[in-house]
Amino acid sequence: MKAIVIEGPRSLALVDKPVPVPGPGEVLVRVKYCGICGSDLHAYETGFLQPGLTIGHEFSGTIAALGTKVDGWRAGDYVTGNNIIACGRCRYCLRGEDNLCLEMRRLGITDQGSMAEYVLVPAKDLVRLPDQRSLATAALAEPLSVGLHAVNRAVLDHKQPVLIIGAGTIGLVILAVLKHRGAGSVYVAEPNQFRRETASKMGAEKVLDPLEVNLDREVENLTENRGMSLVFDCAGHAETIAQACSLGAAGSMVVVPSICYQPVTLNFLSLVTREVKINTAFGKTGREFREAVDMITGGRMDLSPLVTAIISPAETEKAFRETGSGNIKTLVLFHDEVD
Repeated sequence: MKAIVIEGPRSLALVDKPVPVPGPGEVLVRVKYCGICGSDLHAYETGFLQPGLTIGHEFSGTIAALGTKVDGWRAGDYVTGNNIIACGRCRYCLRGEDNLCLEMRRLGITDQGSMAEYVLVPAKDLVRLPDQRSLATAALAEPLSVGLHAVNRAVLDHKQPVLIIGAGTIGLVILAVLKHRGAGSVYVAEPNQFRRETASKMGAEKVLDPLEVNLDREVENLTENRGMSLVFDCAGHAETIAQACSLGAAGSMVVVPSICYQPVTLNFLSLVTREVKINTAFGKTGREFREAVDMITGGRMDLSPLVTAIISPAETEKAFRETGSGNIKTLVLFHDEVD
């Protein structure tokens, strides 16, 4: 089978691998679409993964084969799956926080990923799709569930202003979830013009270019000097996280679902005296993943504006090299025939 593997820093390869055989409790999925995620791009830039590991974890496809001890599924079923493989036994799993599992495995990080023609997935982590028409958008269930988790970690007051810093995939799905839940004024700060335009189309009250305006002054004007009640940092830079913490009103909350690889310096005196609450958000729970699939397949969440390119496996390395182009979500199409 064709698979996309990391060979080292900024080194990606399309290789042939044997088609894996499902073991007990496992299902072999024939991948139709796999999205390119920010964590895939980080792996590409740094090469931190084991060389030869297949990357990718945002996928949809059909069941090709079943291992033993698998019930309720059959070949040909349309599926997507949670990339977080939790043990189901530790104290976090038992209280529904399987995104914090002590024995967590992750597709494309610890296990062979889904940016390939086939991927092995535990049957317990599969979610059924209604038909083949949902396959492209269902590949976005994973980032949507991350956005759901971030919003679930927040305290949302529908009458108070919200700011999202960064309008990549996660920032935009958070915007979509906030609007779906009835949030009022949601503002977005993003330097890329295409992403700002997309945020505007998806319901942002106002979009701001932080390279062209003074964001602190803009927030003061938008909130009559009170500050934002809720801020999401989806950019993942030390500077933007620190700025997010400074833009909140007294008693506000900052939620950080982004991954920052640098130390962050904060004005802790200001945070304490304003009682700013900081919440991080990592991944999503299995329940949130299933909810995300249901929102997409049930027509309650249209994420089609996020899909800016559908490419062949041979074009993947070029897509990784051009990460600064402003694309939001690129899907790799592994099987282009009608299912």
